[in-house]
Amino acid sequence: MKTSWIKWTLSAATGLVVAGCATYPDQETTRQMAEKMVFEAFTASPAHMKRLEQDRSQQICSKIGDAKLSAEEAAEVVKLARASIRYPASGRLSGDWKAGDRLAHDGSGDRIRNGKTEPNKENGALCQNCHALAPGEINVGNVGPSLTGYGKQRGNSEAIVKYTYEKIYNAWMYFPCSNMPRLGATGHLTPEQIAHMVAYLLDPQSPINQ
Repeated sequence: MKTSWIKWTLSAATGLVVAGCATYPDQETTRQMAEKMVFEAFTASPAHMKRLEQDRSQQICSKIGDAKLSAEEAAEVVKLARASIRYPASGRLSGDWKAGDRLAHDGSGDRIRNGKTEPNKENGALCQNCHALAPGEINVGNVGPSLTGYGKQRGNSEAIVKYTYEKIYNAWMYFPCSNMPRLGATGHLTPEQIAHMVAYLLDPQSPINQ
């Protein structure tokens, strides 16, 4: 009698699991539900609420669970990233490495405090959050690859300068949906600021290449 009861219980439990799986929302419905929850939980000014709206690239890259990026999706992300690139009005893709050094360690910009965007003259890049930078620096991250000796290893040819600029502006042009922030495409950094970052990475005099 006891054995029969156990079998019945396991059978009923299995039935519930199967039924639950069968009624679980599909990916698009799950996405909509999740975005609705986020919007309802985040209260701020209309300008700040705009931050929650995903562009097409981010929609593609916001996969659910272990869903993989298809070849077609990756190609679309690359195409959109390439179209987003803007260059400095001066045409110079490498600026002042000292300004780039400062930007690489500056975390200011786009932060919300007491319902208002923190006032600042310009946004920082805060590269040290994810990368090792100049030799000997301790307070650095390891989410991204080390950038120590970046220019020493690659040189500063025209092709490398252009690649480095575009990688900082919108890394998804080369690595679709990577963790690298789209610093230029999102408007967080200006083209001129990105040119300074390029100089910081490539100039032989920069601390990063010592």
